[in-house]
Amino acid sequence: MRGPHLIGLTFCASLVAMMGLAGCAATAESGVRTPTSMARRSEQCAGYLKIAKAYANALIEHGTDTYGSVHSGMLLSIMDRSTLRPFSSMPKAPSGVRSGDRVTTHGSNVNVDQNVYRVLYTLTKITGDAKYAKAADSALATFLEATSHPKTKFLAWGEHLCWNLKTDTWAGKIHEPKRPTVLFDKFYELNPKAIIEYSEALWEHQISDHESGNFSRHARYDKHGPQGNNDYPKEGGYFINDWARAYQKSGKSDFLKYIDVLASRYLRKLNATPWNLVEFDARKDRHFQDTSASISLAIECHDSAQRVPAGRLRDKLLKLAEGIDLGLQALPHDVGGRGFAEYITTNDYKLLDRKGSGGYSFTWGMKYGRKTTSMLGILFYRRFTQLDDGATRDKYRQMALHAADKYLSSDPDIDTRPWPVEVGMAVFLQLAAHEMTGTKTYLDRAKHFADLGISTYWPDDSPLPKADPACDHYENITRADTLAYALLKIYAIENSLPVNIGISDIDR
Repeated sequence: MRGPHLIGLTFCASLVAMMGLAGCAATAESGVRTPTSMARRSEQCAGYLKIAKAYANALIEHGTDTYGSVHSGMLLSIMDRSTLRPFSSMPKAPSGVRSGDRVTTHGSNVNVDQNVYRVLYTLTKITGDAKYAKAADSALATFLEATSHPKTKFLAWGEHLCWNLKTDTWAGKIHEPKRPTVLFDKFYELNPKAIIEYSEALWEHQISDHESGNFSRHARYDKHGPQGNNDYPKEGGYFINDWARAYQKSGKSDFLKYIDVLASRYLRKLNATPWNLVEFDARKDRHFQDTSASISLAIECHDSAQRVPAGRLRDKLLKLAEGIDLGLQALPHDVGGRGFAEYITTNDYKLLDRKGSGGYSFTWGMKYGRKTTSMLGILFYRRFTQLDDGATRDKYRQMALHAADKYLSSDPDIDTRPWPVEVGMAVFLQLAAHEMTGTKTYLDRAKHFADLGISTYWPDDSPLPKADPACDHYENITRADTLAYALLKIYAIENSLPVNIGISDIDR
């Protein structure tokens, strides 16, 4: 039996049928909007908003911290879908998730939950109800105040770290951001001291060699102890952009020095091979590049260049991003077949089989270390939006559209337990293609994936999404927040709302 708080919710497969999927498909074929089809489309889009609102309401009403000695505004990242309460012991992990990457039974992980907060802020813009933004502000303000470590100033978040709302302390030891800090401006608004100190901490406690820029993506949260040789381009790009944002906010010139050191390191890597490839890390047995990490670095460097003064440093950042473009666009991609070339050796330029990929991205089946074609397509779209007209921009547009076309005829095998983020990225990729071309086929396909996501992850009357199709609990390690955010973007498009919801590219 569901509790009384769930009365009236109708998030089952019948809702998807009610939204008129067959009617929408017929409309797409004929191109004619009859009164019946228009009503069905309206009902369908109302369902997207309803799902996102119910998800947000459940987090606010039942996931806000009431545990331990300190009751804060922070939100749980894992919950029982039936009781809308925390677990007494950890449930079985979703498919392909490592135990060390999960939160605790009462864990909150703001880094991995950043699209949750984007959903909350967007709901206030769409509905006019301030409670969503108020809840997000309360959670994030508490997070910045409570989890900034007194010694290191790191925040308790990322791939191996969370804040335990029951014990009112951190859980885990390793600081490694999983998603870029897209909420930096909001963090600065809520607590400028904490986010500027965090940015300083990345230099002081994450970078082991302040001359060469050598670092490890792993650092101790609670004490100084930086290591080296795991200088992944993705995380390096995150650090560069955090420093650029910190400089832009504070005017502190030290941040420019930090950027210069790390950008110079990656330029040396880029120039060390004849193929314009950035080696994944500095370990002697790891001579390969990772396409998703490299394009992420290019995106962050270009964005950072817009935040620093014109001159040598800006030119260096742009040169690094443009060099990465040359290397990535020359890779032996096979998007219509095997996928994007994901792993290439930097010493002899050969595809490297990792995670059973044959060197290529996966269409579906995102697990730890497995990158999907939709993820790369979105990242290539983001790089496209950064560039001026020209051959490089045109090539990225073509790459993103080729990825979107692949998903016009490919659905996930639900029996393989795909993560909700995979479906969310498929939605965003189709929406990116729609934005580039105006072709309605892509918008219709985005709705197809949205409906598939609802029927798969909201198959019953619980307002919380499933962590995977066979895992009957909510756990945002599989990033259902991206799918919910995508639902809101479709709703805004269909209703011509003046709400800016971009293409989410933070899943990398």
